[in-house]
Amino acid sequence: MSSDLIMAVDIGTTNVKLALFDTEGKKLFHFERQCKEDVSNGKHEIDPKKWWTAFVRGVHATDEKLRKNVRAICASSQGPTIVLVDTEGRLVGRAIGWLDSRGQRHVQFLRAQGIDEQTASATAKLIELKKVLNGKVYLLQPADYLILKLTGRFVNATFRQYGYSPWYGEILDKFDLSETFIIPELVEPSKVVGKLFEDVARRLGLPEDVIVVAGAPDFAAALLGTNTLRPHVACDRAGTSEGITLCSDVEVHAPGLITTPFFIEPLWKISGLLTTSGKAIEWMASRVARFRSVKGLSLSNVKRPTGVIFLPHLVGERSPYWNPKLRGILFGLNLDSNAKSLIVSAAEGVAFAVRHIVDEMRKAGAKIETIRTTGGQATNELWNQIKADVLGMNVELVRPDAELFGCAILAISCLNEEPFVQVAERLARVKKRFVPDLERHELYNELYKIYLELHDRNMDLFERLRG
Repeated sequence: MSSDLIMAVDIGTTNVKLALFDTEGKKLFHFERQCKEDVSNGKHEIDPKKWWTAFVRGVHATDEKLRKNVRAICASSQGPTIVLVDTEGRLVGRAIGWLDSRGQRHVQFLRAQGIDEQTASATAKLIELKKVLNGKVYLLQPADYLILKLTGRFVNATFRQYGYSPWYGEILDKFDLSETFIIPELVEPSKVVGKLFEDVARRLGLPEDVIVVAGAPDFAAALLGTNTLRPHVACDRAGTSEGITLCSDVEVHAPGLITTPFFIEPLWKISGLLTTSGKAIEWMASRVARFRSVKGLSLSNVKRPTGVIFLPHLVGERSPYWNPKLRGILFGLNLDSNAKSLIVSAAEGVAFAVRHIVDEMRKAGAKIETIRTTGGQATNELWNQIKADVLGMNVELVRPDAELFGCAILAISCLNEEPFVQVAERLARVKKRFVPDLERHELYNELYKIYLELHDRNMDLFERLRG
């Protein structure tokens, strides 16, 4: 067995994660450090140097003997998050998070031009940023910033198909943004970007011949890490926020969802995005139920369904509404409601939101046979079971760290000169399957109807509340 190791990195909305894998996919080390954004008046910002500091600490936390066997580094990251650097590679201000509300007033106009919601949101921020910038700047994602620090190269590490980058030259040209913003050279996942700077290698205690391999956006890395690479399988990437991505053999377009080519031709990617899912459960646990943490909290004895319906839209919602004015609702409270039952109701509300996206996919003509889950929520068996019961379909757990594992798959593909689809098929395996309780599913069906109706009946009130 080869002693070569892969260093995988994932820069998330809340945490920077780093792991070491061998070339057979076994994880030998895991590190996690919190790097929260600063939030104020709709602005979500972070100093990218925090990501670099967390990465350095993660590397130094590894055993020195393991570090000597690292042969490749590969990274993914959340987004669209805007990291601006000048032509000398110096940071220009703080990174702008995907939850940032700047430019929101432009989104409706951009969508009317035929631009999908996700790209419209990123472009709207650029329209506002242009007003305060002097000179040209490069557009980077968090993982691209890490690559710049490691190799000195400006790259846009993503798949070439539409839907995997937050910015495109033709869109920048159309809205007079190309004189300010530079999109770096595209480098496709699993391709070599370059070698480490010698001084960086010495500082990190890594071999000087370590290569940096292009990763992919976190949602795409998760598709690889869960082996969601064939039709009729969906990946539920469930963390602070949530993304449900279906691999489809037919092109269908559903209201409020995003359809773009899959990175494996001729398949299609149909996606729905939730803004606050795990964050909403965490909020319920800490701010309402007043528990220090939901981790380790025993909730298995809570009666399900709870009968309390929770709308988890604490800072607006993306799919399928794309309405920043939506807010949370607790409906059906009674004298039996208690702290633990409210936490479970939050998990049920997130599951209803996931089902809404799945139902819209099916209404449009897409077929879904199973869902594979990953991310922080996937570590909680109760939440996985709630999703299975609400959806009425199997929920499969491959591994909760699919973004990291997806990066490892891309690096292994590069080192072994083996197609990444083949590597994923060989190494990604379903570890546990959550089968729906059909009696509970029928009860959840009735509550789900009320969940949908709560939106319809309160849309005008949301508008008045946020007006």
